Amino acid sequence: MIRGGFTGPLICSGKDASFKLAGSPMGSRCAVYDYRYRFLPQPRGVMHGGQKLVVFCRGKYLGQYALSPPPFVNISVIGSKIILTAPGSPESVEFTLQGRPPAALFVNGETATFHR
Repeated sequence: MIRGGFTGPLICSGKDASFKLAGSPMGSRCAVYDYRYRFLPQPRGVMHGGQKLVVFCRGKYLGQYALSPPPFVNISVIGSKIILTAPGSPESVEFTLQGRPPAALFVNGETATFHR
């Protein structure tokens, strides 16, 4: 992640973070990852966490959508589409990486903006 230029929280503990390939949209030369993490910002504080959809193209960090707060969103890639589905929701969000990623998405009742 760091080699590709990722900026953002980087939690290295296997029990407190996961970084999984969701897929590579057809025709995009990109990879979409589901990054879930939690951390304790200060001793005896409250546990924090979140989920990000992270995009790398040709091995370089392109950007991310913060998909917080929970519940976590299911991320899948089918053909050229990236599909986000919140548990228990009948609706999903579909988009592609053709051209530029959408500047913002409305996911799980929140606006997620694409940023570096």
